Formats: sequence, C-alpha cells, structure tokens
Amino acid sequence: MIFKKIFIFIKIFDIFGINSFFRQLNRKKCIILWYHGICEDSDNDLEDYDERHIQKSIFRQQLRFLKQKGYIFMTMSELIDTYKNKRKLGKIVVLTFDDGFRNIITHAYPIMKEFNAKGCVYLVSGLVGSGKLLWTDYIETMIKNSKKGKFEFIFKGEKLVYLMNDKKSYQNTMRDVKNKLKTLSNKERLNHLKQFNNIKTTNFPKKFMIADWKEIQSLDMKILEVGSHTKNHPNLSTLSSSEEFEEELKNSKDEIEKMVGYDINHFCYPAGKYNEDIIRYLNEYGYKSAVTITRDFNNKNTNLYQLKRIEASENFLEFKFLISGTCIFLSKCKYIFFRKKNVNY
Repeated sequence: MIFKKIFIFIKIFDIFGINSFFRQLNRKKCIILWYHGICEDSDNDLEDYDERHIQKSIFRQQLRFLKQKGYIFMTMSELIDTYKNKRKLGKIVVLTFDDGFRNIITHAYPIMKEFNAKGCVYLVSGLVGSGKLLWTDYIETMIKNSKKGKFEFIFKGEKLVYLMNDKKSYQNTMRDVKNKLKTLSNKERLNHLKQFNNIKTTNFPKKFMIADWKEIQSLDMKILEVGSHTKNHPNLSTLSSSEEFEEELKNSKDEIEKMVGYDINHFCYPAGKYNEDIIRYLNEYGYKSAVTITRDFNNKNTNLYQLKRIEASENFLEFKFLISGTCIFLSKCKYIFFRKKNVNY
C-alpha cells in the first residue's frame, strides 16, 4: 500500500500535469507491464498483501486508460519483431503475466479482448494441470491456515517459531519464510517443503490455482501468447549443472511447445534472478527474449534478454505515476544524489 505522505505527492504530480509531461517525454519508449493475477472485485484477503492479484475493475480501468492515451498493444513476439526490423518503439505496451494463474484465462483474457489488448503469460510448466500451487503460494496458505496463531518452521536444522496475532504479523511471517527459502537451491527448497507434507488442507484460495493445459490451449496466441517461466520456478542463480539448466529451461520449453503447438520463444526469470551464464543457456535453447523485474522503460538499445518491466499497481494514481516515468525519473535522481553524497565521505 502507498503511504499517505507519498500518496499526497503522487496526487500532486497527477493534478499538476507532471505525469502527462513525463508520459510525453517517454513516448518513444516501450512499456512492458508486469502482472501476476487478476481476481474478483470482492477479493480482499490476506494473500493480497503484496498486491500480486489485481481486481478486475482496476485491470479494466488500466486498459481503458492505456487505450485512451493512444498506446499500441503488442504481444511479445510482435515486440521482438519490431526490434529485429528496427521499427519505431513509440507508445508500445505489452502486458505480461507471471506464473500462469487460472484467473488470467477466466478474468484477464476476456477484458483484454474488450480493449484489443495483447500480451504474454509465462508458465511454470511443471505446475500446469498438476493441481499443485506455486511453492510461494503453498507457503502462504500453510501460514494463513496455521492454528492458534503460531507457525513452526525448520530451516537448515534450526526450529523457528513465528507468533502471529494480527494481519501485519502474518504478512511479516510470510515474507520472512519465503525470503529464507528463496536463498536455497531448488533441491534444498523441495527438501525443506517436505516438512509440510503431513499437513492436510483443502482451503486453497481460488486465486492461487494454476491453469490446466486445456485452458492454456484455448488462448488465441495473437492476443495472449505463452512463454516459459521454468519448470519448477527455482532461483536460477542457484543452479550449477548443465543438467539443471536443461531441466528448467529446455525441458520447460519443449513441454509447452508440445502442448500449445507453436514455438516458445520468450522467457521470464523467476524472482528476476539472472546472469550471463543463464542468458547464454537461453540463447542456446532458442529463446529470443527474456523479461526481468527491473523497473524501467525499454528503448532501441535494450538487451532483449534483459527487458525491463513496470509493475502494475492496484492503485490507479500510482499506476499512472509508474507508467508515465515520473517514478523512474525520481528514483534515478535519488540514486545519483546519494551516490555522489557517499563518494564525499
């Protein structure tokens, strides 16, 4: 959520046309918007503390705004073709959705068709049709359903006990446990998750459910195409062997291609983690692009394996603040100021 003081500044930027100024200034750049899920308007639960699932009405409002301001929607393939043929990037926007939630097909896709919007959904191939949750969502569900406000977790042999008595303490527990697990290799993380195998629960939020292959196959690739988000959603920077990279990058690509019937050329780094070795593997396996979670626009010089994205906030004023480039400009000014300040000490 936006803090009240920051919200006041954002509102001032909008009222006095500063967002409009920066939107005009950045009109020759490309925006790749970053979403996860689109949920019902009635959903306002603990799981949305990190705003990963945006309500349908807000998503519709965002697309309407982009349409009114003259943005051109493209799929990722159309964007890469624009780069390859050195055409102008002016006011292009690509919608991207990480993880492959079912609500992208049931909620986002119909709204996209209303506004002739286009984009790419990145699948964790090992989860599609499995009935399983993304491991981060599984952990959140375990914590939310823990009894008596206490969650016990063994991490690297040490027993950790989290006491939770309000919404904030639940949120802090979710963040801390997930951050700890993200530091592990895929094999280590899977071993740590085994401690919850005996906990039976069917109380999984609908918004966490992953689409099945039939639902994915129903998508028109000219509107919402499919990309890869690995097979098991590991932190790729923790992988070390060529066999692991083949499993997560190549096998995921091959499986998705087999199920949808067309080439999978686009990739999304889990948690935004990548390095030169990972990019080399992507190139070797035939991927043509990859998106990061670095907040910025894309211009003609952007590396296609390091495409920047702008997160889509559920707050409409913040959304306009972000896509205009006002936020990016202020962040860069702050970085330059503090960097110079630090040099003097």
